[in-house]
Order: sequence, then structure tokens, then C-alpha cells
Amino acid sequence: MKFALIAVVLLAFGCSSDEMPTANSTAKKDDRIEVLNKQKDVVARFFKPMKVYEGDWLDTQKESGETFEEYLAANPTLPTEERRTIYIQPIGTFNSDQRQAIRLTADYMRAFYNLPVKLNADKQLGNAPKDKKRFVEYRNNLQIRTSYFLEDVLPKILPKDAAALIAFTNYDLYPGDTWAFVFGQATFSERVGVWSLYQFTNPTRKTEFNLLLDRTLKVAMHETGHMFSMKHCTKYECLMSGTNHLAETDRRPLDDCPECMAKLAWAMKYDPVERYEKLAAFWEKNGRAEDARSLRERAKLVSAVK
Repeated sequence: MKFALIAVVLLAFGCSSDEMPTANSTAKKDDRIEVLNKQKDVVARFFKPMKVYEGDWLDTQKESGETFEEYLAANPTLPTEERRTIYIQPIGTFNSDQRQAIRLTADYMRAFYNLPVKLNADKQLGNAPKDKKRFVEYRNNLQIRTSYFLEDVLPKILPKDAAALIAFTNYDLYPGDTWAFVFGQATFSERVGVWSLYQFTNPTRKTEFNLLLDRTLKVAMHETGHMFSMKHCTKYECLMSGTNHLAETDRRPLDDCPECMAKLAWAMKYDPVERYEKLAAFWEKNGRAEDARSLRERAKLVSAVK
């Protein structure tokens, strides 16, 4: 039996060319590239080199990673003027802490990707067909097959201006009969994905809420990065690094490493100084002074690069 210890299973890695544009050869002439290469160097000290432990993602998956230059050469998927809004769709029933985590995820995503983010009103799932659900007796819980969201539910409500439609649910998910569970799944050709909060903890104290929030932010930002063609990072402990289990997810930082920061800044036409300042403001507003301080320091270093 293959157990789902992977953060998200990907059905397709990129969008088709008729949906969203890709970079072209003019990217190599972009003046921003030289500056971004310098900027990424000055923030490298904030990130640890990748170290692989037994059972980690890179212990079981052989990946070569992707540099900033390789990302540019790969003609990545980019947002367009017509499709640049990220929609977050809560589906199901949530407690107050889960609802707060989803709201803060929308706020963080705005600062992280510099795209409009709209948090939709809750929707109920309804009764899933028998072949799209199962009851796990030893865990005493109902699971919903991810394909029900990806094929039946989300495409029907996908807005025309959506760069992505992300569903958050409190249902436990599974992608196939041989999997125990999965945190989420996405099909990028349709620009839809679903992620579950079920495995992330049911918080009763502030420290547990922070754990729930961090895990939710990491999964949401990571998978949105994939929607813009960013591959798993292997150079640093990075938000875009693959994870095989929650302990590995918890080791990951809440931001992209220098290589992935440069990819994001170029793809979103986002000044890294502005980005770091906005992320710092998010953490200041939410009482995480140390996170904010680190981001302000990065902004200061990056702003000095000419």
C-alpha cells in the first residue's frame, strides 16, 4: 500500500498555452534579471542549505531542482491581465480557528504573490457519490476523493478571471484507493485545487493555532507556486521544497529561498523590497515580531542592491 505522506499530489504541472501565457526569449533581455541575481545573493544567509533525513521527500524522490535561470528558460506559466485573480473557496464546516486560518491565508497570499485574492463565501459540499467517498473505520472518519472536487465541483464555479481557484475543506481527502490520505491535489490545466485542513491539527491553544496557520500558509503558497510553474526546490530549506510528512513541512520556512524569490519576483513583476515589506507588515499585524524583523532586514539588504 502506498501511503499519502506527500503535501500535495499534482495531476498536471502546468497550464496549457491557450489558458495562460508563457515567458519567451525576451525574458533573457529583461533588465530585472541582472538585478534579481544580485538581490538573491544578499538574502542567502537567511536560508539553510538542504539537509535530507531518512523518510524525507528527497530521500524517496530524486529531483534535480531548478535555478532562476532554468525557470526563465522553461517558459513558465504567468498570470495575465484577464486571469490574475486567485480565488479561495471554503467548502464544508469549519471551527473558528480554521476559519481564521483561511482568512489569514488570503491576506498572506496577497502579500506573497502580489495578485488580487478573493475569499468566497462558504459552500457546502452536498452528498458525494458513493464512488467518490469512503469511511475509514480504524480512523473513524469519512474521506472524500479529491477527483470529486477537481472534476465535479470546482470547474462549475471557476470564474473567468481566475488565475487559480483554491478550495479549502475540513474533509479528509484521498486521491485513490491505495492511498491512506493526502493533504491536497490540483489539476493545473483546469486551474483548480483542493486542500484539506483535516490533518493539520484541531487547535485549542494559541501555540496550536500558530501551527495550524503555518501549515496552512505553507501548503497554500507552495502549491500556488506550482501553478506558476515553480518546481520543487532542492538547494535550500525552502517553502517550495517537497515534503513527505508533517514534521518535514514544519521544518520548512514560511517564505521562498533566494532562487525561488527571484522566480516569483520576475513572474509577478514584484519588487522584492516591496514584497518583504508587505510580508513583514502581515506578521507585525498578527503578533509575530521576529518573523517581521527578519523580513525587514531582508528588505533593507535588497534595497541596497543596484
